[in-house]
Amino acid sequence: MTEGILRPFSVMLALTNVQTAETLKAVLMQQGMRRVASAENNRDAVSQMQEQHYNMIVIEENFPALGGADFCRFLRLTNTPMAVAPIVYGIRHADKESVFAARDAGASKIVLMPFSAKSLVGTLQAAVREIRPFVQTSSFNGPDRRITKKNTYSGPERRKGQHGWVSVDKQKRILAG
Repeated sequence: MTEGILRPFSVMLALTNVQTAETLKAVLMQQGMRRVASAENNRDAVSQMQEQHYNMIVIEENFPALGGADFCRFLRLTNTPMAVAPIVYGIRHADKESVFAARDAGASKIVLMPFSAKSLVGTLQAAVREIRPFVQTSSFNGPDRRITKKNTYSGPERRKGQHGWVSVDKQKRILAG
């Protein structure tokens, strides 16, 4: 495992089960994360996000008030560094509709719930290691959804340099503060 990769990150846990969130909070603090907070609903999460900067978010699909997908979309539309933060999205069923809903809402990583603390830590580490370019258009805000293998595409990259394209390097600078 990659030691210390999560140290510069502050995470918001937007989970329906408060006990699970508190347990995960303790585990993530042991990983050396700068700050870990949990929210009971969307209003609580937004209130905390106005007071503190979070550069990583874990959202459950059934999160109270707006729901996980709408909350994810909301975060992607904000004019804050959290708009490009890695979002780990927890789903209860790995069916096509749930996965597509999470992907289309702008999730960086999708994880099947219930998840263990170890799998969440691994997913958070992967989200940091595998940051993808970010696309901001009128119909989608989130990580580039194209699945590519390095050096297989040789044509022109039409998205680079366009309004709404945020490179990985720029994302890392934004997340660092």
